[in-house]
Amino acid sequence: MSSDADLDRQRDALRPFEEAEAALVRSVVSAPAWISEADEAALRYALNLARVGRLPAPGGGEVDLGPALAPFREEVRAAALPALLARGGPERAEAVRLASGLRLRARVFRSLAVRAAEGRLPPAAVDREVCEKALVVVAGGGGGVVWSYLGAFALLEHYGLAPRLLAGTSMGAVLLLFRARRARWHADDVDRAVSGLSFRSLFRFLRADARYGLPAALRLYLRTAIGDFLRGPDGEPLTLGQLPVPLLVAVTGIRPGALPRDPSYYEHLLDLPDPGAGALSRMLTEAFRAVGELLVQRDRFARIYLGADEETRAFDAVDAVGFSSALPGVIHYDVLREDERMHRLLAGLLERHGVSRLVDGGLVDNLPARAAWGLVQRGSLGTRNAFVLGLEGFGPKLSQPLWFGLGQLAAQNVARNRPFVHLHRSFQRVLSPVEIVPSADQRRRAIQEGKAELHPDMPFLARMVRPFAPPPA
Repeated sequence: MSSDADLDRQRDALRPFEEAEAALVRSVVSAPAWISEADEAALRYALNLARVGRLPAPGGGEVDLGPALAPFREEVRAAALPALLARGGPERAEAVRLASGLRLRARVFRSLAVRAAEGRLPPAAVDREVCEKALVVVAGGGGGVVWSYLGAFALLEHYGLAPRLLAGTSMGAVLLLFRARRARWHADDVDRAVSGLSFRSLFRFLRADARYGLPAALRLYLRTAIGDFLRGPDGEPLTLGQLPVPLLVAVTGIRPGALPRDPSYYEHLLDLPDPGAGALSRMLTEAFRAVGELLVQRDRFARIYLGADEETRAFDAVDAVGFSSALPGVIHYDVLREDERMHRLLAGLLERHGVSRLVDGGLVDNLPARAAWGLVQRGSLGTRNAFVLGLEGFGPKLSQPLWFGLGQLAAQNVARNRPFVHLHRSFQRVLSPVEIVPSADQRRRAIQEGKAELHPDMPFLARMVRPFAPPPA
């Protein structure tokens, strides 16, 4: 994958044009009468054409239109960005005045770019790249807080918006796995999968071998719980590469010697030698202390994204989200079954990254927007024009004082991804992180609250993602 510095440079180059388009669309959504649809489309076409670089050619390979469009990019930067990014919102009269001129200049440069492609790229391919955005949904972890995301999935479906790429961490990745199993969202999939679940069926207090995961107090039996709902037509478990919607899953790789404590400490973290008054409080305090120690030194661990390359797309999808949900000291996930293919893939992964264990992706990347955006920019979706919707809910909340400290650490983790998110929704009215297996009533409440919190953003989101017409030839 590209280095963080490379991605930052790419993002910085594109960001002004994306922010200008977002400012324009927000202004149109708030007061649509000030500009015609044709002029809005002309401005958006110019802003998106200015950011075009490499495009996939129908016959294979890619064509780099960047050099041909460089003069136009500077024209748009000088003419349109000051008006659209003005303090207090777009200068509407100036934006309308600019629209007709940019429409003509965009036609000229589209023709020049197509000509520079020497017959390898039809005009329609350029128009698709400019006028259509791929929706990318990124979801953070946080245990029970993630059930609000189901409200977001429902709203997107109601508006007819289907994601082209999903990326998640921990429990967020688990819910995204259900979203990824069909091209369209079916809410009853989750209802059927979790209706018979209980904490006892999902977790067990027992000692087990630890081959790829880190020992912990609870063993996560995710395959037993949801595996039957995630099989292909042949009855075999779905791999990440077989999902109808591509899914990127963040996991943390523990390098040898990187843990601040001996692995046995995490296995016995929740042991209660003195199960008297205050035992639960002591147990939670120890768990928070251990996770906090790991979060503050996350740079010593490896960020790994399953589904980002050919090798990891072959991973069993349930195993991928299981490792991403393995909270050190609290939850242990592993592959101990007889499965030669997965053992081979896991051994290769550990060797390539120089790690010895896999644990919760939230330690290094609780909102993997940067990784998802980077995958798009590598051309994995056939387009580099994307809109990233970031969903998370584990930030610090005064309503959940017990989790406030960890929420602050998680917020620092999320901050490095914010520049790669076009719309960020941090849900506030969420279930407790410990409500991993909520009742049907709790789940319905979380869904309704999630809908209510995201609903004000939907007109903007829908207008940004829905295709618009190119300027007439």
